[in-house]
Amino acid sequence: MHKNLHLFLSAKLAWKDLKNEPILSLCHILGIVAVLAPLIVIAGLRSGVLTSIRQSLLEDPHVREIVTISNRSFSLNDIKNINSNNDIAFIMPRTRTLAASLFMENMTDKNNGDGRHIMLVPSAKGDPLLGNISAFIQENDEILLSASAASYLHIHDGDQVNAILERIYHNTKQQINFPLKVVSVLPPSVTDKDCAFVSLSLAVAVETYQDGIEDWPVQVNNFKIPPNIMYSGFRLYAKNLTDVPKLDRNLRNNNIDIISRAGDVSGLLSLTQRLQYLFILIASLGGSGLCISLGSGLWANTERKHRSLALLRYSGFSSLDLIFFPLFQSFILAFCGLAISFVAAIGAGELINHLFKNILPQNHVLFLLNKELILATICLTFGASFIISFLSGKRAAKIQPWEGIIAL
Repeated sequence: MHKNLHLFLSAKLAWKDLKNEPILSLCHILGIVAVLAPLIVIAGLRSGVLTSIRQSLLEDPHVREIVTISNRSFSLNDIKNINSNNDIAFIMPRTRTLAASLFMENMTDKNNGDGRHIMLVPSAKGDPLLGNISAFIQENDEILLSASAASYLHIHDGDQVNAILERIYHNTKQQINFPLKVVSVLPPSVTDKDCAFVSLSLAVAVETYQDGIEDWPVQVNNFKIPPNIMYSGFRLYAKNLTDVPKLDRNLRNNNIDIISRAGDVSGLLSLTQRLQYLFILIASLGGSGLCISLGSGLWANTERKHRSLALLRYSGFSSLDLIFFPLFQSFILAFCGLAISFVAAIGAGELINHLFKNILPQNHVLFLLNKELILATICLTFGASFIISFLSGKRAAKIQPWEGIIAL
């Protein structure tokens, strides 16, 4: 008889053996479910919690932001050298704090004295703070206004503000007025400060005018940044959360005073690592219990069927055929246990997400069963089943054909 037929027959006999003892087979399956389902729930909770925390941090670009906190001279080459770091996603120079504001007022209410000093924040396309803003700055006379500033000035998208810029030049007070178009009013989530995101050219023009370096250009849109300009600082954004602590450390080592959320990010990374260790510990204990339960059952079944397996050897089954007998049984039990465990875990996870729906932020879940987790569970379960069944199969392979004849 061909060996392939023996293997097929081994699988068929393994299935019939399980069917002939439904109670025992069900006990084996429920033993797998009792261990595996809680592990899947714990893994889903770990994945959901970490994903929710990471999403919350990623959705807030301020977490990846690093800003200088003291005025210091940076040339354009200095900024380019800093930006050469592959961990940086975006960098923008800043002008001096004292020269980085404009008095703005509503065009229709400019005689009522309801204006306010608005901080200027240089920006450009790719700014993570403004990633979800469709309308953007195209010219130097266009700005993006924060929600708080727009509310105070009663400004809406497309309105114009009257900007007033003053300086003392040769002991003479000088003042210029010029209009700025509000391309868009930013949502409150971007910033809670009274500020306007402007082109770097406009910010530099304001600073050089106040410092008496340059006169105010006739056409602000034609203003070009002087090549030797020095910037007082910058703000940058890391590409990934994990890059924030490293960038923070590197900049401080270069004696650059900065402020960042590196501590919060380090805390998240530490939490991720500790939860990983905790899950590995729990999974190891649960997996050990699963292996012992399934292994002892298969081993006991091999001992109970000693005579029957010996008769199969006498009938022409090889040692390899007998090894496959517990292997097929373990895979069948593992498949059934996995299916029931996933159904039970998903049901429990949906209940958990429903109970915490009103507590978590929108689109965030506490239990998350992703593809990687499902695949890892399947591979580990079948891998453990293979090892256990192989040990039981090795025991079955040692059974000799004459043992069945003696038993008769």
